[in-house]
Parts: sequence; C-alpha cells; structure tokens
Amino acid sequence: MATAAEAMPQPMVIPRGPQETVQQAAAACIRAFQAGVRRQRVELLLPLVGATDLDDWPGGIRQQFKAAQPMVEELLRELKKEPGLEGPLSARIIEDGDAVAAWEGRSLAAVLFPTGETLKEVRKVADARKDGLVLIINPQWNNGNVVSDLGFLPWQRKANEELVAGFREAYILKQLRMNSDDVRLLYSFPSPWQINLSRPNDPTKSECVAQREQRPSYKELEALMRGVDWSMSSKPLGERLQYEAAFLRKSLDSNSSQQPPQ
Repeated sequence: MATAAEAMPQPMVIPRGPQETVQQAAAACIRAFQAGVRRQRVELLLPLVGATDLDDWPGGIRQQFKAAQPMVEELLRELKKEPGLEGPLSARIIEDGDAVAAWEGRSLAAVLFPTGETLKEVRKVADARKDGLVLIINPQWNNGNVVSDLGFLPWQRKANEELVAGFREAYILKQLRMNSDDVRLLYSFPSPWQINLSRPNDPTKSECVAQREQRPSYKELEALMRGVDWSMSSKPLGERLQYEAAFLRKSLDSNSSQQPPQ
C-alpha cells in the first residue's frame, strides 16, 4: 500500500521570473483546455516595476498593467500554438481608469484585471466564443468586497456569481508575506495546490511544505506555517520582530542602491 508521502506528486518548481511564469501558466492552460475547460481563471505573479521604499506599486493598477501586459501577450502567443486557438488577436481597453483590457480572437480571448463593473463585457467576450478559450487574468474582485463588487441587487449578484464561478482555476501563482514568512501559493492544472516557504536564513531557497486538493484559506496557511519548525511563524514574537526589522533595512538598502530584487 502506498503511503501518504508516496501518493503526493512531485512538487513543481516555483518560477524564477516572468518568463518561467508564463511558460508554466501556458502549459497549465493548455492542459485544462485539452481537458475541456473552456473558461479559465489565471493569476500571475507580476514583477515589481518602479517599486519605492514605501510602496511596491506607487502607480497603482496602471503600473501593474505595465508589468502584466507583456506577460499576458506572451501567454497568448503560447496558447495560439494549440490547434484550434490559432489566429490574430485584437486588443482594446474596456475601462481605462481600472486598466481593464481585452485581447480577442476568433476562438481565443483574455480579459486582464476584470472588475465587478466590467463583468457585462466579460460575459460578452465569453458568449462570443462558446467553444473557444476565454481567460480572466488577475481579476480585481479577488482582494476586495466580493458581495459589493459583484452587485448589491440579489438578481444581479446571482448572475454575476454564476458567471465568475464558471471560470475554473487553471493557473495561480501568488506571493504572501505572513508573520515574516515569504510564502508562495501555486496551482497548475490539474496538480494539487502547492505551498512553498522560503528559508529565513536563505530566501533564495524555497521548499514545498505542503500540498492540498483544495485552495487553502489564509487561516489554514497561517496554521500550516506555524507547524513548520524552521518557519518564522513558529518563532516567538520578539524574534519575528527582529527578523522583520532586518528584512526592512535590507529592502530599503536594496531600493536605495537601485539593485534588482533577489
């Protein structure tokens, strides 16, 4: 009989930059498409562009768009290699203020940074490609108030919730900082969710500490981090504060010398 450890698949490698992220995301989206998933949700970890000492994204969503646009376009170029998804794409801005954009072709389309207010456009894009592949990339209701973002009126909210639920997660890569721990959450269809933790004494080393069949909640991740004996979450508060202060000093020194992040 196989043990639980033997039953776990080999952990995936965490991408080291935008190019590797796009390649991993494209492979996941194609696997999902071949499995019949025509509506996909993708969350890309964006490279920091123009970060300051006080704010990773001083330019807000427009600055994030500058980081995301080349990744999205490269992802779409990779997807167009799949039989049935070929053809030219046209780009347009759906909502300038929120940097919501769409790329549309005969059988392939993507909407970047969709918001609750632009779900009507998302529906049009999806309905026009019943048998094609439609992606929503880094949706903006993820970190906000989902109820208000998707509409206050019950019938409006229900229709929007059904639309959003129809987009199945195909690729997710998120970075979280929890109690001074640097955590990566990775999902690549159809593998389990993977939680990686960077070694506090060597942040370049990221280790898979758990895999889950369902997306873990923030509280579940916190509990998991506390259970890793070498994590900062498992350390006393005083030790965590000292580590965080050293981390902030190092970050400020790195930004002031304009060195790229490690």
